[in-house]
Amino acid sequence: MPTKVSIMCGSSSSSSSSSGGGQAGGGSGGGGGGEERRRKTMGRGRIEIKKIENVSSRQVTFSKRRAGLMKKAKELAILCDAEVGVIIFSSTGKLYDFASSQ
Repeated sequence: MPTKVSIMCGSSSSSSSSSGGGQAGGGSGGGGGGEERRRKTMGRGRIEIKKIENVSSRQVTFSKRRAGLMKKAKELAILCDAEVGVIIFSSTGKLYDFASSQ
């Protein structure tokens, strides 16, 4: 049975901030039109989004991504004063959930 994820989010306040969405200072941030050179580092590589065939790798990935999703949901609820609900069913049918409360 495939993993099922359901996310619901609603804002509990009607006020909005008017930050303008731009950069502070209004400049382009760069010098005289030249290209910015960056050092090449290892960093994280991109992965192809497809089913992970190795069962143990799939379980590890599920656990890490589930924890990250729950953390992001909690942060969204706190930072934006939003009501957030996350429901995750694993491939074994186990339920994981998060619900913000006021």
